[in-house]
Amino acid sequence: MASIQEQQPIFQFGVFELNRHTGELRKHGVKLKLQDQPFQILILLLEHPGEVVTRSDIQKRLWPENTYVDFDNAINSAIRKLRDALGDNPENPRFVETLARRGYRFIAPLLRPITPIETAQPLPTLPRELMRRGRWWIICALSAILFAAGIGSRWWLRSNQASPDAPFPAVPLTGNEGYEAFPTFSPEGSRVAYSWEESGAQTQNIYIKLIGQGDPIRLTSKPAGDFAPAWSPDGRSIAFLRARGTSHAIVVVIPSLGGQEREVTEISFGGKQMLGHWRSYEVPPPFLAWSLDGRWLLSLEQKAPHETASIVRISLETGSKRTLTFPSIRTPGDGSLAMSPDGKTLAFTRTLGLFERDIYTFSLSEDVLPQGEPKRVTFDNKEIYGLAWTADGRSLVFSSKRGGRRELWRISAIAPGQPFRLTAAGDDPGDVAIALQGRHLVYSHGMGNDHIWRMALNGNKGGQAHTLISSTRIDGHSHYSPDGQRIAFESNRSGYDEIWVSQADGSHAVQLTAFHAWAGSPRWSRDGQKIAFDGNAAGNWDIYVISSQGGRPIRLTTSEANEFRPSWSHDGEWIYYCSTRTRQRQIWKIPATGGAEVQVTKEGGAVAFESADGQDLYYTKQQELWKMPVRGGDESRISAALFQNDFAPAKRGVYFLEGPASSKATLKLQLLDFATRAVRTIAAVHAPVGGEISVSPNEQWMLFDKPGREGRELMLIENFR
Repeated sequence: MASIQEQQPIFQFGVFELNRHTGELRKHGVKLKLQDQPFQILILLLEHPGEVVTRSDIQKRLWPENTYVDFDNAINSAIRKLRDALGDNPENPRFVETLARRGYRFIAPLLRPITPIETAQPLPTLPRELMRRGRWWIICALSAILFAAGIGSRWWLRSNQASPDAPFPAVPLTGNEGYEAFPTFSPEGSRVAYSWEESGAQTQNIYIKLIGQGDPIRLTSKPAGDFAPAWSPDGRSIAFLRARGTSHAIVVVIPSLGGQEREVTEISFGGKQMLGHWRSYEVPPPFLAWSLDGRWLLSLEQKAPHETASIVRISLETGSKRTLTFPSIRTPGDGSLAMSPDGKTLAFTRTLGLFERDIYTFSLSEDVLPQGEPKRVTFDNKEIYGLAWTADGRSLVFSSKRGGRRELWRISAIAPGQPFRLTAAGDDPGDVAIALQGRHLVYSHGMGNDHIWRMALNGNKGGQAHTLISSTRIDGHSHYSPDGQRIAFESNRSGYDEIWVSQADGSHAVQLTAFHAWAGSPRWSRDGQKIAFDGNAAGNWDIYVISSQGGRPIRLTTSEANEFRPSWSHDGEWIYYCSTRTRQRQIWKIPATGGAEVQVTKEGGAVAFESADGQDLYYTKQQELWKMPVRGGDESRISAALFQNDFAPAKRGVYFLEGPASSKATLKLQLLDFATRAVRTIAAVHAPVGGEISVSPNEQWMLFDKPGREGRELMLIENFR
């Protein structure tokens, strides 16, 4: 487990500092008492942040060979002492994560030591008399000083890096407003093809950009929407997908210099997730991959909404398709198709939960058919957003939240090992592409943020809305407390998606959870004492409950399925949620204190809320709003045009947003009035809108999410090997 950090003398994380030379662990500068074995384990974990340290690794570090002790109990005792010193909780860890039957992992961010090349140097100031004289030799001398101090040209910085093999920090390849994604390199590595949805446009098109200066060249111009380009191995053609409605796409091939297009075949997506991938990543890219001889394309296909996404082989000559993988029906399926440079191995991701994925590979025959069972490469069960082979075919680079934040990681594809972080990349990388020649890596980078808005529902200001809670990050999924005095919401302003609580006017926001994973969808209990939420700290998504004043979260669901979007029953005895344990998403419920779970819906359901009087359960399925009696009975449809999952029961009735799925459409805020049993329009809500709505107890206000300036741009890393 060799690591460049093994020589690092001082580690800093949170409020802690560890000095391996003095053997001291300090908190806020105060020395803590920690025995040698826990101290050595902590050093081992810090040497390999984000990596799995096995119990065998710990045994080798602590005890010499031919030592005979009860290793398991000794390691368990040392880990407990270490957690006690750090104030860490094994069920909700901030520092040391336990991986069942595998070992431990340090999950908190480390403060990286600053190297001389990174240290900002103050600019020297010329004395005024020397400036007035303007002597050339002084200017030359000063230029030399500046040059030596690290304020020289970009070339000098590159040529004087600590390692000549180190990749250069990421810089923008494109800087256009809108969504730029799906990068793919030409074989010689000098050009990048990608999809670009220009700001204000309705669809995407394929563009080509030279590495370096120059404007992109538009390759397609159809109104349907073109995305997911893949450059052929000979460089002559580019394959891409053209949207046909919301659930199908045409595989199209076009000359890379432009010209006559050729439609190859049609594939089904079973829904619209792949078309809007840059907003959802429900099926991660790449979506297309060429065989080395150019005879075949590999693609993804989801034949029905509730089936899994599988890998299919497409003949470029006939358009015939053959399914290659058959993932479990309990998972969303496969994605991220990446062909090795020699064309003999396919790497892909298999989704095990909602977003939780791992990387697999299998060997290919000459006819691009799988040989043997897929081989699992990663075992993180964390989110993965993009995947690519290195030019030498020995490693895989992927975008993942395995360390808590979305970052680029690299792992060997030919030998077992642990991924390591690529520090040259910036934040929020998505799709990844690596040139076979030229030492270039390109990834898409997310821009923008979401804010929480408040709209007046009554009086002269009815329909007027303004920003209530905002930051430079994403704030959303807000929910009023029962007394209307506080708001719980989800935010990643701390670097991770956590639960926050503020006053009703948006002030005094306080972080409630510290999962260092993803916690969201907060819901207040009727008495305002607790908050239910969903989180993936344990791998799968589960339902948790935490005191509204803070404290230790309690995990309620523990199945291998994913449970999410909780809500409380009227009497506070039950918590509803959506579960994927059956082939369809269904509404289940569990006692608020834990216990036996009960399936509520039989024909599908996603987000559910009880009515204010506790008589009916309102829920969504397939973008429709439904209801059924809480005590059982037939279900009935309320609206067939529900926007996302945006509805909220209140005393007067059920408020819901109605309109097309387009993020650019103006929506209607509707009220199903309990008194009249009629639906009436309350106000217009101008797009874009996201998340879920929440109505204040006095029905004076409504909260909703509104994206700020959104987009994705392409970033370039040079000197990448």
